[in-house]
Amino acid sequence: MGAFCPIDLTNPSHISIFTSKYPKNHGVYTNWTPMEKEHVTLAEILKNQGYKTAALVSSNHLNTNISGLGKGFDFFRSISLGQVPANETINNALSWIRENADKNFFVWVHLFDPHMPYNPPSPYDKVFDKRYNGWGKIFFDVYNHKISARNAMSTSKEELTQSQKDVLLKAEQGTLPYSDICFNRIGLTEKDMEYVKSLYDGEIKFMDENIGVLFKEMDTLGLSKKTIIIFTADHGESLGEHGIYCDHKGLYENTIHIPFIIYVPGMTHRKINSTVLNMDILPTVLDLLHINVSSEINDGFDGKSLIPLMDGSTEKVRDLFFMEQKNNLAKSIRQGDYKFIMPIKENFIPLEDDYIHQEEMYDLGNDIGERNNLIASGTLDTTPYEVLKATLTAWAGKEWRVKRDSKQLKRLDEEQREKLKALGYIN
Repeated sequence: MGAFCPIDLTNPSHISIFTSKYPKNHGVYTNWTPMEKEHVTLAEILKNQGYKTAALVSSNHLNTNISGLGKGFDFFRSISLGQVPANETINNALSWIRENADKNFFVWVHLFDPHMPYNPPSPYDKVFDKRYNGWGKIFFDVYNHKISARNAMSTSKEELTQSQKDVLLKAEQGTLPYSDICFNRIGLTEKDMEYVKSLYDGEIKFMDENIGVLFKEMDTLGLSKKTIIIFTADHGESLGEHGIYCDHKGLYENTIHIPFIIYVPGMTHRKINSTVLNMDILPTVLDLLHINVSSEINDGFDGKSLIPLMDGSTEKVRDLFFMEQKNNLAKSIRQGDYKFIMPIKENFIPLEDDYIHQEEMYDLGNDIGERNNLIASGTLDTTPYEVLKATLTAWAGKEWRVKRDSKQLKRLDEEQREKLKALGYIN
């Protein structure tokens, strides 16, 4: 099994982490809908327990005025740019940690590097591929403003088609629809995608080394032996799988499978093979710190404490779990190796960058790549299809509606909308 996120989008996934609630229960399905104030967050609980709290985010749409995630933080470092690199965020985090090293503290360090537009700094842009000069490199060099479209056309060793030249001009001008990239209307080949993966890996390596800087300084400050450290992600990434390129759309494993590591000083290391969700963090932290909350708050958690898994007293904390798609376009249920995806039944007009699921059923034990939809192939015998569909339908409820929050998007100023567009969140 492994670790998963409950939704395929940044802001609502982070809100799930901080509230331990499925998007269905906190209500956020876009990157511009702020969390309602009624929801209690991990930061609020810890602040009320006397902890100093800080948040340092690396992408603009997580700023508290957009996400609503500033609740409970003594310090929230917002950013004016669309995104900032890991070294900047880590350095700012270390400054705050040094000032508060003698106190009980909680710090959220958010890094954004392994994400479009896949632009790792030198030398990380060449660590995994030093020689490729094909269309994929030409496109991303122009897209990331490393070279002008005109220079790319004149110096390319490849014979560019008129269509490719048009793509380069649009990329340079900022008029290329993001859906053209994520649904590969720009003609990336398998070789091009190997190069793109090298950029993605370069961003991971750059981020990883900066996380190492953070951990080394915590050692120096004497904090490593008395600090709980949790490393996870808000979503995965698709790099060509299921026809989705350079994005995190839909409810396939590439998008909803995430890393998850918990370090607790003094606790024996063990690998957990059960299912965990990033929204299990809140109840787990409260258990580790022996913090009790009211039954009203505790009963609202969809996540589970992972302590029974961590100390080996149980092998699983849940039998099944749900996942949701951005804009509330689809929902999914997984039990054991079986996964059922159900699109919304409401009639709506799809947007150009929507990924539209069909009814899909997969046996992940035999098909981890989700290539054989058991519904389409007519091989549902002996599967729990009917049970999963009934369970998911009941959980989704009768009020399941598409949620785009267009009114809130219009409230954002033009500069903010441009930043969301640059990151691929507005087509």
